[in-house]
Amino acid sequence: MKKQRNPHKKDKKTRILLIVIGILASFILILVLGGNLYIDSLLNRTIRSKKLSNEDALVSQEVLDHVKNHRIVNIALFGSDNAKTAQWKSYEMERSDATKIISLDFDSKKIKITSLQRDTLIYIPDPYNDYDKLNHAHWRGGPELAVKTLNYNFDLDITQYVGFSFEALETLVDLVGGIDITLPDGLLATQVMDLGATRDGNVFHLKGKQALGYCRIRKVDDDFHRMDRQNEVILKVLEKLSKKNVFELMGIVDEMLPYVETNLTNNEIKNDITSLLSFDLKHIDQYQIPSKGMDSIEKVIEYNGFSPIYMMENYEDLAKELHWNIYEDESYQPSSNIVQLERNIQNQFGES
Repeated sequence: MKKQRNPHKKDKKTRILLIVIGILASFILILVLGGNLYIDSLLNRTIRSKKLSNEDALVSQEVLDHVKNHRIVNIALFGSDNAKTAQWKSYEMERSDATKIISLDFDSKKIKITSLQRDTLIYIPDPYNDYDKLNHAHWRGGPELAVKTLNYNFDLDITQYVGFSFEALETLVDLVGGIDITLPDGLLATQVMDLGATRDGNVFHLKGKQALGYCRIRKVDDDFHRMDRQNEVILKVLEKLSKKNVFELMGIVDEMLPYVETNLTNNEIKNDITSLLSFDLKHIDQYQIPSKGMDSIEKVIEYNGFSPIYMMENYEDLAKELHWNIYEDESYQPSSNIVQLERNIQNQFGES
């Protein structure tokens, strides 16, 4: 006679299985929530400033209409001359020694870094309302005014920014164990050795202080080459960070976040970081504006007691270059605001 299965035994096994699954699910949820809370606690160490609407940031409707079909987020990056601890709420603030646009291209899964020439003659909008050099926008009104200035002069759509004390680069380079750069013999190599770097053939090992000094060398060439050096250091640091394990990275993040100001929310930062996992991080496109370097300068002027200030040959071309680099839009036509800006600059500073 065939034995009948005990339905109560089956139910008991099912209940046990459901309990185990429930316990595992609860454990995973606790880990996720706990990790989320930990990440939030880290990110809360940054200095936060207010969100900017398109209207706040002077993003024009013309620009929004042009870029609406692209899934690209542009974030302004300001490296300030502030002291080693963040002093972002002390106005007047310091000049932005480095002004860059980080473009997260969710269509092509690429990161693009565009460096802007710091001494470019531009118009700083309200409340300053006058011409000046680009890096003075940060000085005149902090990162919010600097964002408005970028949008106003270059047809951009930036509402988010990250700022850090440029001196904090010393700390970051030291935290990753220094960086190695390769240089041919010459004046630049000599200056790097004068900074205190160590050398093995044409490979120079830079600690934080030397890396910062390397980023700031100007006398051997010009500011366009200096922008290249800044990007080189950034990429070298990213390369070293990519080799760190999770615990090491968390320690570095913990050390560095107090130097950072941003108007990105915790969720925006976490979403961006999650998205970057699918990006090609080994190939970061780099651009300079203007792309022709010193050949783009029509003349060097002095204004309000400041010099050198570079009046560019064509401001409409700068906007076109930016849109080609960031959006790969070959046919971009600058907004009416840029066309008027070009006329105003030529009328006031051009040859009579």
